[in-house]
Amino acid sequence: MTFDWRGYLTLAETLVSSELPVDSDACLRTAMSRAYYAAFATARQQSRERHGGVIRQSAAEHGEVATFYAKRGEAGGAITAHLTRLRFLRNRADYDDDIDDSEASAAETIARAHQVLELLATL
Repeated sequence: MTFDWRGYLTLAETLVSSELPVDSDACLRTAMSRAYYAAFATARQQSRERHGGVIRQSAAEHGEVATFYAKRGEAGGAITAHLTRLRFLRNRADYDDDIDDSEASAAETIARAHQVLELLATL
């Protein structure tokens, strides 16, 4: 059974809105990471299944997915722009010691991930 990567977006939304007994910054950072992967992995999966995209499973696939969609018209260009920004935000969440705007960044990643999924549905 193929994993439905969109479930990560539901998890991200839950993490942002929950009052779990853990550090809220950890929830926000995890939400940013999961929102990115919901969008990225769904785009990667769709590129393979619907469009015959050849995307290697490696660190380079993040850029390859963005490049693949950049060549697919206006909707694809928008997907590329969102994925690029989402990856930047995810990297901040996963690697930076200090993020001053984690609540705003988490909200942005969730909104952008939703936009990617909506755009993918049009292709």
